[in-house]
Amino acid sequence: MVAVPRRITLGTGVGIVVAASAALVGSGALVDNSFLTHLATGRLIWDGQGIPRSDPYTFTSAGDSWVVQSWLASVLYGAAEQIGGLGAIRVVMAVTTGVLGALSWTLTKPASMLGGRLLVVVPAFAVGSGSWPERPLLLGLVAVGLVVLAAEDRLDPRMLLPVGWLWVNTHGSWPLGLVVLVTLAVGTRLDGSPAAPEWRSLRWLAGGFAVAVLNPYGPRLLAFPVALLRRRDSLDGIVEWGPMTFSSMAQWAFLALLVLGIVSVCRRPTWRAAVPLAVFAVLALTGVRNVPLATLALLPGIASGLAGIGTLRSDASSPLARPLAAAGVALAVVAALVVARTDDFADGPYPVEAHAWLEEHDLSPAEHRIVAREFVGNWFEAVHGATATVFMDDRLEVMRPSVVADHRTLLRGEPDWASVLERYDPDAVVWQADSPLAALLEIDPGWQISYRDPEWVVAVPTR
Repeated sequence: MVAVPRRITLGTGVGIVVAASAALVGSGALVDNSFLTHLATGRLIWDGQGIPRSDPYTFTSAGDSWVVQSWLASVLYGAAEQIGGLGAIRVVMAVTTGVLGALSWTLTKPASMLGGRLLVVVPAFAVGSGSWPERPLLLGLVAVGLVVLAAEDRLDPRMLLPVGWLWVNTHGSWPLGLVVLVTLAVGTRLDGSPAAPEWRSLRWLAGGFAVAVLNPYGPRLLAFPVALLRRRDSLDGIVEWGPMTFSSMAQWAFLALLVLGIVSVCRRPTWRAAVPLAVFAVLALTGVRNVPLATLALLPGIASGLAGIGTLRSDASSPLARPLAAAGVALAVVAALVVARTDDFADGPYPVEAHAWLEEHDLSPAEHRIVAREFVGNWFEAVHGATATVFMDDRLEVMRPSVVADHRTLLRGEPDWASVLERYDPDAVVWQADSPLAALLEIDPGWQISYRDPEWVVAVPTR
């Protein structure tokens, strides 16, 4: 039984609820396709094959150099699976999102009053609940939260030395940590105040990044973000790399947060709030993948401008504090039960029955070239491992530009689709049943639809 302290503040009680709610968000079944390749790579490492240096999964890029930016996250996922299967990985994800929830609430402290803090954390939580996939990104977001805490002088900046090393080795978002600290420091100086906490934090974080040259790939790992951005042609059309379209709750919640930010700057004008707000608004509006990171970076500035809103101090004792804390503990128990009593993997997006048909008809993706969409390729990698038979996955930093272009041709059902398939000479094509390509395969004499279900078709060459 979990004991709740006798004297806790109202803010602590709400914070426990926020953290437990975030853990509940992260406790769901695993489904993200990118995660599947990270998991497959973790399995390779723990099977004694070492950290990959070249692509082991696809026949289109087999042998090409591969810098596994998130190698340490793959090690973590592989270790968790060794200990407790996919359920243990779900626990890791739930704990990580719980930490993100706690950090989000902690970063709203400058609002001081409970009303102001809730006004900020509600849209921030909505952003997170829609943009916290089971990927190494979660670890990068924890690093962002710690960096902002240090800049707020609420965390020993020396902690950013190990944080910097871990961040570089788990996720490619680490350069944005420098952007966070520089924008805060510039804003503080424009306000006429010394930016001592920000510059101390920047020095220690930069030191952590410098030490991160000690990794399996050496300096190439630190050059990864630049190398990826040089592949902008391959990133075109990828939703998370594109601008916000306001097609999801998380994006609308972020817009609400921006509006709050403008209100807070108007209410209590400071450059320390305005400079990060302007910079990260642009980064998020032009790149969906930056939305959850921008949210964490902006929380203290927005909260400080909303100070004084409400009648209850969040650091005050209240009869509601203990019931809130108990409710948070109950939510944490629910999250644990979700992990223990529900399926570990949600296979709905993937061609499970079509895959079974392939296996039954001597067309296993472990031994045959199967042309399929990128997210199906990630799934094949998790199911079959390093077979070098996958056509395409979502590692756009690895896939050759010509393969990415051919994949787009198939997605759109463009006129030269047949020549693309001829070039790769697949043993079968697995594609969505309602796609242009499926319709073209059905009427082309060179292909036969040998399997169909409501979601997927399998086409084999008639030659």
